[in-house]
Amino acid sequence: GDRRSSNLLGTASSKKNDPSMQTRHPNIPAGPIHTIISIGGVGNRPGILFVENHAVYASRLGTMRASNDQKQALVENVDLPDPMMLCKLHGRKVPWRTIGSTRMSNFVQSSQPMECPPRLISSPSGRYLCLYWGGKKRYEILHAGSLLARELGPVNALDGPGQQVTPYVDSGSNVLSFAWVGDDDNFAILRRQHVDPFPSDSKSQDGDLSGFSIPTTLPSKGKQGTRPQVELFKLAEVKVDAVELAAGASVAAATTVSLGSLTVRGGDRVVPNVLFGGPALCVGCLSMSSDRSNASNGEGIAYFYSRKSSAIEKHDERASVYMTIGTSIPYPDLVTWDESGQLCAVSYGSRVALYLSEESKFILLGSVRVVGSEHYDAEVPLISLKFIHGVLYCSTKSSVHVIFLGNLEEDDTVCELDAYTIATDGVPLYGIDNPDLSSPVPVIAALTQPHILAYHSGGLLVSTPCGLRLLPLSHPIIRIGTLLAANLTDRARKWILAIPKAEHDNLAHFLIRRGHADLAISYLNGLSLETYIDLCMRYEHTDELEHLIDAHGSEIIPEICDWGRGEVNSGYSGYFAIGIYMLGKGRIGCAKRLVAEAAESGVRELLADAMKLATFISTVDLPDGHALLQKVTHAMDLNANGHLALVNIVN
Repeated sequence: GDRRSSNLLGTASSKKNDPSMQTRHPNIPAGPIHTIISIGGVGNRPGILFVENHAVYASRLGTMRASNDQKQALVENVDLPDPMMLCKLHGRKVPWRTIGSTRMSNFVQSSQPMECPPRLISSPSGRYLCLYWGGKKRYEILHAGSLLARELGPVNALDGPGQQVTPYVDSGSNVLSFAWVGDDDNFAILRRQHVDPFPSDSKSQDGDLSGFSIPTTLPSKGKQGTRPQVELFKLAEVKVDAVELAAGASVAAATTVSLGSLTVRGGDRVVPNVLFGGPALCVGCLSMSSDRSNASNGEGIAYFYSRKSSAIEKHDERASVYMTIGTSIPYPDLVTWDESGQLCAVSYGSRVALYLSEESKFILLGSVRVVGSEHYDAEVPLISLKFIHGVLYCSTKSSVHVIFLGNLEEDDTVCELDAYTIATDGVPLYGIDNPDLSSPVPVIAALTQPHILAYHSGGLLVSTPCGLRLLPLSHPIIRIGTLLAANLTDRARKWILAIPKAEHDNLAHFLIRRGHADLAISYLNGLSLETYIDLCMRYEHTDELEHLIDAHGSEIIPEICDWGRGEVNSGYSGYFAIGIYMLGKGRIGCAKRLVAEAAESGVRELLADAMKLATFISTVDLPDGHALLQKVTHAMDLNANGHLALVNIVN
């Protein structure tokens, strides 16, 4: 992970003067309370871990139709059949005590619901699972393989005859924030020392991402012991031939090794407030300026931290070798990375900014505002942000959205971001009966705190406090966008060919913004003539344009003669621009046919452009150019004196 993140150099653009970027939302619910199992699932099928009534369960993913009239439900409740209780939580005491292998046909019944369900955070490798209680400021790390071993049998090299590997790995308290760092299952915690440096007038909200509310009183510079510290750790797995295992003893699957404390940039002027994991560790800090109101309003900055290149080569993982990478970014609400570790999405209120990390640059590619309700001017913060196979999904407290990325192949192109609503509790202003295929109509559903999980059964799986929900991704635009992002071009092509011709211009616009102009030119035979010619010239599909002129020149030339004519500062007509383009591409024969067709048309304005084009042709082919000039001249009207009206040529 550090190899990718050691190149976050360069500058990041400051926030625009946009209302969606000006409000901080520190109390973002953290979670999901469900997480996908990445070690074989349950019974070698996709599985999931979830928390219910003071216990943690594992189950297979099943689908249950919510409809009673044999029609497919728009939003499906996902059943978790035959859940297996792995561990039981014990209220306010140490939450992880016993291991059970009881297979239960129903959920454990409890007279009291969980006061503070933990946030489940899988490690980058999937081998470990962190449970973080935001309201309790506590975390525990479990080894996923040994957690499931009693029910599933050996799942990795650690499990064998006589070997008892317990799932418990590490725990800690007074932890304000937790984050996995890199690809090697290292992690960072933000721990407060001694006393609470951030007293709050209100009770902390359970599930708070940062673990506490924005402080109303910041610690004084003299109380160095109370300042939160960013501590780094690594997990060292036990060896298969360990003496303890050979003797049949029960040992932890891994031990925690301290890597030291991170030196936070800004010194006494800032207070670390939240951690975000990924290829590079992001530390959000509040300002310790003399104006305390800035801190209470959530104003602050964030820096990315990664190991130095020399430390990576020497396999040095100590906290002291970490350095800030690039410039600061505004204090974020959420930070997430894609699977490759090159794209970083950051949310500020309802706005999502996309950054590209490569070699010596950390570039702002673009930003888009996500509208979370029917009130377009309302500021609705995002609570979940996740990349899935090249597509960015996000959610507010009651809606789920998809953001398709633009063309990332070329450095000199703008990354166009398009956001669509998948599900919401508010009816859009344009209604839900819009037949336009280019504008997906969202599903109207009552969702509570949905968090993005993964694809499942052709839909999007989200976690809510009321259970799992499967949202449809069946709209053609959504389906085409997800398939193209996953490089499944052949499957996307089938959807493209099924789109009605009346929607081809709108679909072409969508494909171009995704960087697939070739698909639009090759497979959308319902494009308007102007759109098709524009795409051929803009993306240099010269063969297709030449074939069009050769096959249908006499039909299209009269139609294109007025394109661009009469517009202010238009320069040249569309006909003349096409002719010059073909000359520039060395297609002299095609340019000659354009002049000949114009001469035969007898259209006065077109003849003037044809004479200009013939003049350019004569510079590369004098005999043919001169002959074309003569042909156009004879076709033009003469004035009363029998002379050619030069104004026709000049214009």
